[in-house]
This record gives sequence, C-alpha cells and structure tokens, in this order.
Amino acid sequence: MGPAISLLPALAIAFSASQSSAQTPAPYSPAKSGFDFPIYTNHPPGNTLPNDPVRRGATTPPLHPDETRKLIQVPPGFEVRVFASEPMVVNPVAMTWDERGRLWVLELYEYPRGAKPGEKPRDRIKILEDTDADGVADKVTVFADGFNLATGLALGNGGVYLGAAPNLYFLQDTNAPAGSGAGALQKANKQTVLLTGFGLEDRHELLNGFAWGPDGWLYMTHGVFTRSKVRDAHDPDGFGVQMDAALARFHPRTKKFEVFADGTSNPWGVDWNERGDAFVSACVIQHLFHMAPGGQYNRQGGTWANPFGYVGDLPTKGLPAVVDWRHYRAAHAGICIYQGDQFPPEWRGLVMLGNIHQNALNCDRLTPLGSTYRAEKESTLLGPAGEALRAKTGATIKQGEEWRHVGPGNFLVSGDPWFRPVSVQTGPDGALWVMDWCDRYPC
Repeated sequence: MGPAISLLPALAIAFSASQSSAQTPAPYSPAKSGFDFPIYTNHPPGNTLPNDPVRRGATTPPLHPDETRKLIQVPPGFEVRVFASEPMVVNPVAMTWDERGRLWVLELYEYPRGAKPGEKPRDRIKILEDTDADGVADKVTVFADGFNLATGLALGNGGVYLGAAPNLYFLQDTNAPAGSGAGALQKANKQTVLLTGFGLEDRHELLNGFAWGPDGWLYMTHGVFTRSKVRDAHDPDGFGVQMDAALARFHPRTKKFEVFADGTSNPWGVDWNERGDAFVSACVIQHLFHMAPGGQYNRQGGTWANPFGYVGDLPTKGLPAVVDWRHYRAAHAGICIYQGDQFPPEWRGLVMLGNIHQNALNCDRLTPLGSTYRAEKESTLLGPAGEALRAKTGATIKQGEEWRHVGPGNFLVSGDPWFRPVSVQTGPDGALWVMDWCDRYPC
C-alpha cells in the first residue's frame, strides 16, 4: 500500500487513509439539504450563463463515493481511500483533529442564502471516529448545532472556535474534565461570543480558513466583497478593525484582533512552510501569495485599509503574488504545504491547492527569491501529463486536455465533475486529507 490521500466532500465523500467498501455499491441517493443550491452570476437578470461547461455545472448525476474514488487519478505509488460519506457527513466546509485523532467537521447547510426566517439554522459541528481501526468512520457525535452560515472551525484552549458571521464564537463542554484537551469534548453546553462585526454581504467570501499559526495566534482569511468591522463583542463602543480581502489573526489570551496582511481577492486558507512563512490561496487573480506582517498585496478590487502604502492603479500596485501564471481556471480553495512523513521525503514542502473548477488538486514548488519566493508547477515528481495513464492503460491523452490528467502542476485529478475540493490538510496520520464540497456547481 502506498501513501494515502484523504478527501472530505460536501456531498460527503470523505477520502482519507481509510478503507473503501469491497461490496458492490447500492444505487446512490445523496442526502437532501433542504433546497437546491442556486448558481450566482454577474449576468443581468434573465440572461443565461454562457456555454461554458465549467460554469454551467455538472450534467451527470452524483456518483456513489466508491465510484467517485475510481475516477480519481493520482501519481504512481499513491492511493485514495474513503473515510466517510453521506449521510454520515453532509456539506462539509472545514475540518480539524483533536489529540485523540477524532475528525471534527463543520457542516454548512445554510450556504448560500442563510436560514429561512423563523426556522432554526442547521449548520453544525460533528465529531467522526473510527472506533474499530479499520480506516472507516463508524461513529458520529453532534457537538453543536443551530448555527447560520458557519464557515470557520478550530480547536484550542479546551474548547472550539467557530466562525459564523457576524460572530466568532468559543464553544465549551463544561462537563469535560477541567484542564482536558479537545479529545474529552462531547457536547457543547456553553457559548461565548468573542468578536462580532464580520460581514455577510457576499456569502461566497465569509471568514474562513481557520488555522493556528506557529506564533500561537488563530489565523483566518476573508474575501474582498464582504465588508467587516470587527470588534470585541463586549465593547459596543469599540472602534473596530476594518477588513475585507485580508489575512487576519486573533490572540486567544489577549483577545486582540488585527489584520496581519491586506490584499488578494477571495482567499480561502492559509498554511506555513517549515521556516514559518505564511502562504494564502486565492481566487480570480493569481492563486498563491506569500504574506508578510503588514504587507499590502495586489487586490481584485477596492482599496487597502491603510491608504498610504501604495498609490496608482490597483491592478499593478501592491506586493505581487509568487506566481504570474495560472493553473486551469482560477478558483482555488484550501492550501496545504505538505510536511507529513507518510509521503516520501522529496514531497515535503510542496504546496497542494484545491481547484474547484478543475476538479483537482494542484501542486506547486516554492523556491526562495530574495526576501520572498517564486512558485512554479511541480513537474519533477509528477512527470509529463498523462504519463501515469499511459503506464496503467497504454492510452494517450488528447492535445489540450493535459489539465485533465496527473502531470506538471496536477497532483490529483478527478473525472467526477461534482468533485469540489475546498480544504486540504495533513492529517495526524501523515496522509493528505481533502474535503470535497461535492456539488453540481463550482460555487
């Protein structure tokens, strides 16, 4: 068995270092979320989307998770396994692990419209466990529910940090032994609002990407078309911190909130390399930024909170991305700089990025460049496009369809058009875990 790759989706295919069923799958009937997800567009009312197969969405029905797994290409020596699927997990948007190895998943039922007036919101936090060590989740615990448009999740300080605009919550289980870690938590019974003022204007660009930095701060990303003025929830007269496209952070002890770096577009995820440098994945504009404290970076639109850093046209001003090229399309979500020990050592330090338009995980290699970095498509380890397919079946790929195959810049490619990877992380087992939003439409 080779290194495992783990995925977690919203139609709930959760691939990870887990064993898929050997039985013939039954006809698949996906769990219902309560309403059909609409597709949003900037086109005037009454106009249809252009004849674009990506923006038009998948034209085939959803597949059973085991069938989806068979359509995933990975480099030779790697394998994909399913850890959990619907109805055990539905609409997952964020994940993390506790010290016992339990997988925590945030389910986002209310995207994008929000809960209906007068109805209880349905977003919730689940704990998934593999109690018999066969690599498949077999136990689910609902830790907390009743939230609306919840998009950020992190464990720490004996509780759970939850982002659900306009608030940042801290959830506790007071029945857990005092001083115990998150592994002792079972059911939230205390809720505290730490911060408020996070915007809700664009439901695609809410606060997201919670991750603990090497400095002990809780980091989060936030999109350009959602306006926030974040303040202490217990200080109604507080001035607040203005934020839209940014990487921000919260200190759990001092309760200080600040913008770490300003710019990009709709960033969705942050991770650090072994030197402690922060990298953010973004959409629409360039897809990868090295962000330093106080930096003002190229933006999709609008202006920085501090207007005195740069002048001139925004598209050409501000600190640049570490790339001046694109993968297929430009809808990236989730970032992982792999530093686990399950993959061979030559894979350490490579950047893995979810690409919801390509139904793929892209892979970039970072090279130091002065005080920053340059990123290029990883090609040394991935080889020419289609090489893995030729070695396995003898088939060759068509010119212009390299993006559909493992090769330079493409670590994982799915033939299932419903595959929408939104989170990529290294799990406690060293496997690469991928959360798949699994939807007909990319967003």
